[in-house]
Amino acid sequence: MLPFASVDELLAYLRSEGSRGERFATRFILVQGCGVWEELVRRLGVEVDRVVSLSDFCRGADVLPDIQLLISYLKEETRSCRSILLLPLAEYLRLDPECAEVIRRLAEWEVSGLRRIYVPLLASNEVFFQEMEQVTRYRMGLLPQPWSLKSEGNFDIVVAPFCPEFPTGQVARGIKQYLSLWEHSSVRKGWLVTSMAPWLPTRGWRGESNLRIYKSGFEYVRNATRWEELLEEWGSPSEWEWLASKVEECEDFDGVARRLLNVVDYDGDHLFALWNQFDEHQRWLVWLWSRKRSKPGTYLHEALKDNNSIDDFYRNVIMTIFTLPRSPSFSRERKELLRRLGVSVMPVEFWQRYDKLTEPLDRVAVLSGLSPEEKQQLVMYAGEFATNYAPGLWWEYLEVAFPELLWYLQPVATGDEFADSYFAVYNRCRLKDRADDELDQLITKWAREQLLWNYPARSDLLAKHRAAGARVVWVDAMGAEWVGLLTGILTRDAKVECEVTLTKACLPTTTPANQEWQDGESVERGLDDIAHHYDYHFPESFLSAMDMIERVGRKVLALLSEHPAIVVTSDHGLSRFASTSDAKVNAPEGAQVCPPGRYAVLHGGASVNDHTGLWVQDRDNAILLTHGRFKGGGPCRGEIHGGATPEEFLVPVIVIRKKSAEAQQVRFEVTSVTCLNPKGEGVLTVRCSRKTVSVQLQVAGQILPGESESGLVWSFRVKGLKAGKYTGKLYTGNQFLGEVSFEVVKGIVQKDLGI
Repeated sequence: MLPFASVDELLAYLRSEGSRGERFATRFILVQGCGVWEELVRRLGVEVDRVVSLSDFCRGADVLPDIQLLISYLKEETRSCRSILLLPLAEYLRLDPECAEVIRRLAEWEVSGLRRIYVPLLASNEVFFQEMEQVTRYRMGLLPQPWSLKSEGNFDIVVAPFCPEFPTGQVARGIKQYLSLWEHSSVRKGWLVTSMAPWLPTRGWRGESNLRIYKSGFEYVRNATRWEELLEEWGSPSEWEWLASKVEECEDFDGVARRLLNVVDYDGDHLFALWNQFDEHQRWLVWLWSRKRSKPGTYLHEALKDNNSIDDFYRNVIMTIFTLPRSPSFSRERKELLRRLGVSVMPVEFWQRYDKLTEPLDRVAVLSGLSPEEKQQLVMYAGEFATNYAPGLWWEYLEVAFPELLWYLQPVATGDEFADSYFAVYNRCRLKDRADDELDQLITKWAREQLLWNYPARSDLLAKHRAAGARVVWVDAMGAEWVGLLTGILTRDAKVECEVTLTKACLPTTTPANQEWQDGESVERGLDDIAHHYDYHFPESFLSAMDMIERVGRKVLALLSEHPAIVVTSDHGLSRFASTSDAKVNAPEGAQVCPPGRYAVLHGGASVNDHTGLWVQDRDNAILLTHGRFKGGGPCRGEIHGGATPEEFLVPVIVIRKKSAEAQQVRFEVTSVTCLNPKGEGVLTVRCSRKTVSVQLQVAGQILPGESESGLVWSFRVKGLKAGKYTGKLYTGNQFLGEVSFEVVKGIVQKDLGI
C-alpha cells in the first residue's frame, strides 16, 4: 500500500505514474477520514478525462446501480478516454456488500485504450482487503498496490424507509440522490430515505464510518429508545414510522413519550383523561407507554397483559374483568377507563360471558353502568340486594357502577321518622317492581293513623320563599321518592346546599287540583308522560324517569347562577303499586269513580263514613289512602295518581342555594375508631373543622345519627359493614355537608382519608 500525506502529494504521484506502461488499469485509493474526501473528489475530477457516476446507472430514483450496465459502459463507452474517475463505489457497497466482487473485477481490468481507472474508496479498507485476498494475482504481487490517504472526520448515515420530522444533516430521498451527494461532496451526517431498506443487508461498518440500516420504523424505535422488550406486533408499519420520525437523538422511550404527549411523566389516570383530545397516533403512544409503565396490580396492567394491539385494547378493557377476582377497585378503575375510552355499548361477547355468571354479586361486579342495558340489569339487582343482602356485600359495587341509583335508594333524611322509613322501603320496592310486606305494613299505618294531615301545606311554604325572592321551578309528578336522587345530583360537586321539607299536596292528587304555579314559574314535564305511556315497561321506563330528574338537576344548577335561591317542588307524585295492586275497593254508595280509580266523587257532597279505613273524605271526594283502586275505575298501567298514598300526596319543597365560602371550607377527618366486636359493631369518629349542631352519616344504606359533646368531634355507631372501603355522606338536618371515606378491616376500622 502506497501512503500519501496529502492530496497534493497523491496527485503529483498520479501524474507521473499515469504515463507508465502497465498491464492493469485500476488504481484504488483507500481514503480514511472524510475530511479529505471532498477535496480529493473535486481535484481528481480535473485530472481525468471523464467522471463516471454510479448514480447515472440507477434505473430509477430509488434503486441500486446496475453493475452489469456499468461494466458494459466501461468496456464500450470509454474507448476514447485515457483515464476515468469512478464514484462513489464504497457508498454503493455499503448498501449492497454482496456485490463487493466488483472490486475483484476492477482490480484485474487490463489496459486498453483506457489506461487508468481511479476508484476512491472511503472507509473501506476491511472489505477491500477481504476481496483482494481472493485475487491470486494480488496475493502474488502482480497487481498495482492500493494508494492510501488519511485524514480526520467520521460520518454517520442512517438508512431507513422513513424520514425524521426534524432530521439532522443532509437528507437523500432515494438511492440515486444519495449516491449523487457523495459524487460531489462528503456527507458527515445524513439520512437516506429508501423503500429498499427492508431488503438491504444490515452488515455493519466500523472504524471512522457508521452506516446503520433500519429495515422498519420499529427497528429504529427499539434501537434508538433502548427499549429491548419492544415487540413489532404492538404497532402497524405506519405507526412505527410515525413514531420513528418523532424520535430525537439520545432520547429514551419515556423521553419521547413525555415530549410527544406533553406531560411531565407517565400517569395513566391523566393520560386516559386526555384520551379524547389525542389523535390516533397519540392514543397508540399512550397505549404503548402503558404497556411499559402501567403499575402491576392495576386493572389497566391486567388488561394489557395479553393485549398486543391497540385494535384489541377496547375489547380487553371490556372483557378482562371476567378473568379477575371480584374487586371493587378493579370495577372502579375499569369503569373510569371505559368512560374515558368512550365505550357506551357492551358487545355481544360481553353479554355471552355475563349470562354464564350465576352469582348475582359476580354479575354486578362486571357491570359498568355506562350502557342502558347495564343500567337495566343494575336496577333489577339493586332491589333484591337491598332486601336480601347485607349492604357491605354489594353497596360499593353499586356505588361504582350506578351511584345515582344509590342516591335514589337512600333518600335524604327529612327528620320525619315515618316518611324517612316509608320512602326507604318504597324506593327499594320500586327497584324490585313489587311491594313487599314491610311496605304493606307502613301503608297500613299511614291509613290507620291518618298521618297525611301531619304535614304543612305546600302553598304556605311557597308563599314564604316567593316573598324572599326565590325562583320556583315545578316538576310535574315528582313525588318525595325522587328527593334522594335530585339532591344527590345537585350536591355532587359539594358547592350547593339543599334544604328539604315534605309538604302535602291538594286532594285529589290530580294536576287540575294542584295547579299552583304562578306566571313566570317554569313547569318541567316528562315524569307524568312516562308514567302514563301505553308502552310503560320496567325498568326501561324507570330509567327514563331517572334521566328526567337528571335534566331537572342540570337546569336548576344553571338557574342558580342567575338567582340566589331556587325552589323545586311538584304538583303531585306517582304510585307504581297503586297501579299494579290487585286490590279493588268498593266505592261509597252512589259515588262516581274517576279513572283510574284512585278517588271517587260523592253524590251531592254528602259526608260518608269509611268503615274500612282505606280512604279518607276531603270535601266531596273519597280518596284512597292505600294501594289499590275503587271498583269501576277502569284499566291502567305504568304509574298513577289521584290518591293519597305518601308517594302521591307528599311533595317536596327543596330550597337550593350556593354554599357560602365558610360552608365550603368545612372539612372532615376520620380521627379514630374502635375495634369491631364479634357482632361487627364499632364506632367511627369524625372531626369537623367547625362546630355543627347535628350530623348524620349515610353509608351503605344506613342512616346513622351522630353523637357529640362539643359539636366538633362526632361518633357514629357502625354495624354490619364488611371489610372494604366506604364513602359516606354527612348531613346536618337534611343539608348535605360533605363526604368522608374510611376502610373497614377485620377487627378494626382504619383511618383512610377525609375531606
